[in-house]
Amino acid sequence: MLLYTTSASAISKLLMYHNPYCSYCVKFIKEVAIDFKHDKVDLRIVVRNEEPFWFTMAINENRIKPIRGTPTFILWDGENEIARLVGYSSKESFYNRLDEILK
Repeated sequence: MLLYTTSASAISKLLMYHNPYCSYCVKFIKEVAIDFKHDKVDLRIVVRNEEPFWFTMAINENRIKPIRGTPTFILWDGENEIARLVGYSSKESFYNRLDEILK
């Protein structure tokens, strides 16, 4: 599900907000993250309850919208959230959804 999007031209990272107890997160890690390759973005995993300071500050400053479920994938330009994908079902579906919002 695509929640919103703006220009994706300045994206530098795909942040995956991960809960170690989420079966969909674990499935993504095993099927995609282990060998993630994309020509437009690099993957960075942010673990729930172990968020880096910059991530917490971005949420507090509303540069990252509230996270209501896991996994949540955030296209990040280094300063702000550009777009997001929520949920994971399969590797093929994930890459299709990612490519769609990167167009």
